[in-house]
Amino acid sequence: MDHFVEQRRAMRFVCESPLMCTNLEGSRVYPGRSLNHCERGLSFITQEPMKSGTTIYFRTDSFAQKRFKNSTCRGMRGMGLAQVRWCQPVDGQDHAAYQVGAEYLGPYP
Repeated sequence: MDHFVEQRRAMRFVCESPLMCTNLEGSRVYPGRSLNHCERGLSFITQEPMKSGTTIYFRTDSFAQKRFKNSTCRGMRGMGLAQVRWCQPVDGQDHAAYQVGAEYLGPYP
């Protein structure tokens, strides 16, 4: 039984835009692309696997979001800290790809 089960407690909004993540030491950079977000977190694709529990700093490309004129991107945090909750490989890609789910840390100012 391999089907999607919604686990978010808040409404999910689709927003695909470029994204950069680093670990807190800044020693690893993970370029990626956001997939969706909600008030409590976001999901994105990256080419490197990430360990559950890792705290990351992320930054989205707000200029790209404006170019897409996608109103669902407007509520997405532009940058901040998040904790990786899960990471799983994405099938059917020419190169390695991983989908990551992360929960925001702290309230948004």
